[in-house]
Amino acid sequence: MEGRRAVTVAVMLGMFLAALDTTIVATALPTIARVLGGLEMYAWVVASYSLALTAATPVFGGLADRYGRRPVYLFGVAAFLAGSVLCGTARSMPELVAFRAVQGVGGGALLPVAITIVGDLYSLEERARVQGLFSGVWGVASVLGPLLGGFLVDRWSWRWIFYANLPVGAVTLWVVARRYRERPVRAAGSVDVGGAGLLVACVVVGLWSVEQGPSLSGLTVAVLLALAFLLWESRTPQPIVPLQLFRNRLVTAASLSGFLVGAALFGSLYYVPLFVQGVAGGSPTQAGAVLTPLMLAWTVASSLGGRTVLRFGFRRVAAFGAALLVAGFGLLVAVPEGAASGAVPWAVALLGTGMGLVLLVTVLAVQSSVGYQERGLATSLTLFFRSVGATVGVSVLGALLVGRLRASGVELGELRRLLDPLERARVPAEALDPLRADLTAGLEAVFLASLVLSALALLSVQAFPAGPPPQAAATPVGEAAE
Repeated sequence: MEGRRAVTVAVMLGMFLAALDTTIVATALPTIARVLGGLEMYAWVVASYSLALTAATPVFGGLADRYGRRPVYLFGVAAFLAGSVLCGTARSMPELVAFRAVQGVGGGALLPVAITIVGDLYSLEERARVQGLFSGVWGVASVLGPLLGGFLVDRWSWRWIFYANLPVGAVTLWVVARRYRERPVRAAGSVDVGGAGLLVACVVVGLWSVEQGPSLSGLTVAVLLALAFLLWESRTPQPIVPLQLFRNRLVTAASLSGFLVGAALFGSLYYVPLFVQGVAGGSPTQAGAVLTPLMLAWTVASSLGGRTVLRFGFRRVAAFGAALLVAGFGLLVAVPEGAASGAVPWAVALLGTGMGLVLLVTVLAVQSSVGYQERGLATSLTLFFRSVGATVGVSVLGALLVGRLRASGVELGELRRLLDPLERARVPAEALDPLRADLTAGLEAVFLASLVLSALALLSVQAFPAGPPPQAAATPVGEAAE
């Protein structure tokens, strides 16, 4: 029992590092750009990590099923730490972008395999509680990331946001290497290198095209690569992603709901602070703090949601969570122009609660519907489609907002009047009212689109089983040395 707890804490720490990475780096980016120069590559410091992580996730999930969780997880932690060291020693922005991709590859192995290990160590009743804690890690990381990033930059150097990963990662490596045991895995045939290459190329080209515009030519290439990947996987004897896995109705429904929730929620999170500051007239501090209720609600819902799953079943809890997402976005759409931001924290708290429940149930249900030899890939696919949905959502909702503003004749540079408190104080209220009305209309369109996506997610979770399937209560297959 003690050994199992030690392994659980270790993999949770590793997952925390990868979850913390995006928010902590975003806080330090202005300082990094000032020191290293290369402001034109500012966004790519984040994008290279995200692209590499997303592309690597399903690949390593499949490898964990073929060769075991332990070696793939240890490789992921080692690659993440090596990338952290390289990032800390970067002398230019191009170097930092390349080293961040190394970190992303490590994260692509670390994140899904950590969740898979927990699925192996615990029965359903235990897993429902422990996976809830793992889901809450993301919320905690989102709250602590900006605070920790600011502290390290102010007190020492931006390089320490990467070096700080080393002691925690070393503990994770040591504990998992010594304590985690799993059933022997015999992989038949060779690794599907061709399938893995096509999948990575498709994801990188597709997400890059979405983030850049989107680019029609890039998306066309991504679609062709996707078709080539599907054709390859249907003919190779040992595919990296067995297509028959999607014959499992629950895996397909979970992938679809994860994509929709990722697009709706993560795509719109960037615009809630914009509403608080630009429409409601809040300060930058208020705009930054408005997402705190979401992160706290996400953490609490994830931590407590396992008990509700055991009592009410997968479908009811997932449907309730999706309904909360619909209610949260409905409240944001209903907030009148110029209203104080008092309703916004309640709306984002609903969103956080709904997200915590849906994401938790998605992982639990998928892991309970497949066997040991498919659990790593099935788990990684839930994370993969969620990440793809988030990237697509950010791009599409951003294009929707910009399109509405330009259709109203608003130059994007004019928004500075609403966002800069000093500028806002100098401009007469009657001159700001039309601009505020246009921004409100654009944000209402964004939140309305997110509401529609959430409603579609609500429909998709109806394919979840009403209760745990018979094989869900199977005994654990992983072990931990005492």
